Amino acid sequence: MIMVVPATVDDLDAIMSLESAGFEAAEQWSETSWRDELSAPGRTVLLACDERVVGAIALNAVGESADLQRIVVDPSVRRSGVANRLVHAGLEAVRRSGVRSVILEVCYDNEPAIALYQRLGFEQLGVRENYYGSGRHALILKLYADSMEREMTVVADD
Repeated sequence: MIMVVPATVDDLDAIMSLESAGFEAAEQWSETSWRDELSAPGRTVLLACDERVVGAIALNAVGESADLQRIVVDPSVRRSGVANRLVHAGLEAVRRSGVRSVILEVCYDNEPAIALYQRLGFEQLGVRENYYGSGRHALILKLYADSMEREMTVVADD
């Protein structure tokens, strides 16, 4: 059974293992970036765990808005609901801190992630050209307060 728990700096090695398994070298976050996420104010970092860490999510909240900065799932458990659990837990955590909207960027060809975000109520705002490198554009997606509240009600009813 997957449990979602808050991450600490002690989890950095496990998170870095996820990074190396989950992303090509050019797309990986550095240890410094993750350490900053784990220690900076306004940050929420959660882990999905069974016997080991299988996923992580990082969000940055400022006032009533948050950025979903990063989500990484071990390739061996992708398409099993881990990302869904992490996003739900992350949205609930930032909502409890007063956040009313969440924004993110996702690679235009990452169809599984886009489908997940759309199911959760995220809407496309625009495109950032070459965001992930030459010819690799990002979709800018946003979850508004009304959709966020509705999504949290659905989660509570599950």
